[in-house]
Amino acid sequence: MVIARISGGLGNQLFQYALGRSLALRNNTSLYFDLSYYKFEYETDTPRKFKLYPFSIDYTLLDTSPYLYLSKATKLLPNRTFRPIFEFLLEEQFHVEPRVFDAKARFIILDGCWQSESYFGDCTEMIRKELTFNRQTGETFAAYKTEIEQTDVPISVHIRRGDYVTHPEFSQSFGFLGLDYYQKAIPQLTNRFPNAKLFIFSDDPDWVKQNLALAMPHEFVANAGPDADLDDLQLMGLCHHHIIANSSFSWWGAWLNPRKDKVVIAPGQWFKNKPTWNTKDLIPANWLRI
Repeated sequence: MVIARISGGLGNQLFQYALGRSLALRNNTSLYFDLSYYKFEYETDTPRKFKLYPFSIDYTLLDTSPYLYLSKATKLLPNRTFRPIFEFLLEEQFHVEPRVFDAKARFIILDGCWQSESYFGDCTEMIRKELTFNRQTGETFAAYKTEIEQTDVPISVHIRRGDYVTHPEFSQSFGFLGLDYYQKAIPQLTNRFPNAKLFIFSDDPDWVKQNLALAMPHEFVANAGPDADLDDLQLMGLCHHHIIANSSFSWWGAWLNPRKDKVVIAPGQWFKNKPTWNTKDLIPANWLRI
């Protein structure tokens, strides 16, 4: 069995799931989710909730399984690994770690973010099948969905501020990209697709409305409620092309779009202040970085 420790926001959860599913398929075994992270709140992190429940993912919760105690018992082992019974994989670097692909044990435990398509590129068909939404949506979502579907060339633009501006750690490690990035990225797509319409997704829409000058057709998407993030993610995936932020959330919004002709623009510098973190494996090869 593969135990994926799920943590962080929706984008991180999706990466953690994707590697877990990939290893489960390679080892012909089942996938378990360890959700212990969500039992507490952490001063160094933005409060989050588990959000993978609306997807068609085949998983078992570790908390409801007797294997929970077996997982805890691995703390008694050196490096929590005792092959071929247990293998504990703690992410040690940001770029792809080849050792992960060779993991073979009866119990494989994953702890990290694992932010690269390379970790699950060999099973994208299954990932896309499981990442179909299975949930009830409201009238606001339905109206945006209809508008996107009736637009010739809908383009999603994700502008993340929120904790990238206010959180003492995230504002230093990630930081808001700045308007220059969007002022360069938007013309690259609108010049290529002159009949495009922009759909703007942001956690700070009032600031964006006041500060981002847009001459082309556009719509500010304003979902609300506890599942606003799921609404946004699903709507992003319906757009034809994408301008993403330095955020795993909009990374997945673009990835969930199955169109083979999609154009995705991503920031060339993902982190504001992590000079030793290598992001070479973060952005798929056919996406553009500026």
